[in-house]
Amino acid sequence: MLSIRSQYLNELKIPEYLHVTSSSDASATHSQKINIKCLVVESEQSNSMCSPGEVQDFLYKMLGAIGLQKQEVICTSEAVENIKKVLEKYNAQVVLLAGVSLPIQSKSIFNIHHPNKILANEQLKREAWEVLKQAKLCLQ
Repeated sequence: MLSIRSQYLNELKIPEYLHVTSSSDASATHSQKINIKCLVVESEQSNSMCSPGEVQDFLYKMLGAIGLQKQEVICTSEAVENIKKVLEKYNAQVVLLAGVSLPIQSKSIFNIHHPNKILANEQLKREAWEVLKQAKLCLQ
């Protein structure tokens, strides 16, 4: 059962991980994993999908095609050596590793072409769509 605070945050479409009201809440947040539907991780890029612009817009269109809304997605840009630590912080239904190839065995973690590369080469769209269809199955 959701707490009243969680119900309010959900109703206002504010992800709970963004709302910390006191130091006791902050310590609880740090000890627990952050729940999110979709985590998208890229290795640090000059044309990041985490920054507003054409690449980010395209990312949200791709995710919208499988039923995800912007507030259900967290994007992060990390150095490759830090990605496993980032994955440990989240309890995501689906993880998309954009332009990152890590040997991680999980039914909910997918490697996908970076949106920047897909925009540059339309032939990658079909392959990305196949990955997104598999990710959608994890969301149901």
